[in-house]
Amino acid sequence: MSSYVDFQQLKSSISIEQVVQYLGLRLSRHGDQLRGRCPIHHGSSDREFVVTPSKGLFFCFGPCKGGDMITLVAKVKGIPLREAGAEIAQAFSSGTESVNRTVQRDNSPQPTGGKAATGLQPLTYLQPEHERVQELGVSPATAAAFGAGYAPRGIMRGRLAIPVHDRQGNLLAYCGRTVSDESPALIFPNGFDPGAAIFNAHRVAAGELHLVRDPLQVLTAHEAGIDNVVAFLTETVSAQQLEMLAALMDEKHCESVLLF
Repeated sequence: MSSYVDFQQLKSSISIEQVVQYLGLRLSRHGDQLRGRCPIHHGSSDREFVVTPSKGLFFCFGPCKGGDMITLVAKVKGIPLREAGAEIAQAFSSGTESVNRTVQRDNSPQPTGGKAATGLQPLTYLQPEHERVQELGVSPATAAAFGAGYAPRGIMRGRLAIPVHDRQGNLLAYCGRTVSDESPALIFPNGFDPGAAIFNAHRVAAGELHLVRDPLQVLTAHEAGIDNVVAFLTETVSAQQLEMLAALMDEKHCESVLLF
């Protein structure tokens, strides 16, 4: 039998819940998700590791990011993706033969980089497929869905430019997120107050809300199938920002918020 494993067929015939059970992970069910401590970096929070069975994806709000069930096995066991796929195939007797290739599911929301009340237009020269963007764990599809991309020119030059909207979806500005270790991590155009906006607030829906520290985490969480995620755009959080978050949760009927 060929040693090649068809990753797409594997993921269509075996669920990530089955793989979770195979790995012996202790996760608790919360609605349509499974949560617990991260089995990869062995974190301390009981809610930092999220599996979304309906999308076949997992995500760690810590350092491990996310992926599909093959990536999960590879990261938990510290083995290459090819070996992880072969182990799953053998464990569940799938026995498929084809080219070893992962296929990402596209559950991306449509871009909302519309014109703001101020007349600000989306930047059309951004490069969502740029290698520096993908090195951050953001696929071209996700970057495009958020209207983000590498900026080859302008005030965001050399950074990941991410559009910031108000709660109604109007484009307010772009923030420039570093793609390396330069400081500051985020830059903004003159006249824009980053404390007056909550990143990704316009996409929030009813249910549990996740609050992260970096807008990049919002994109990488979406990459792993988790969409109800927002971020402040400042290093410290003011009382006014907390009031804004409370108003957003009330408006969108979010019963609780998880902090990461």
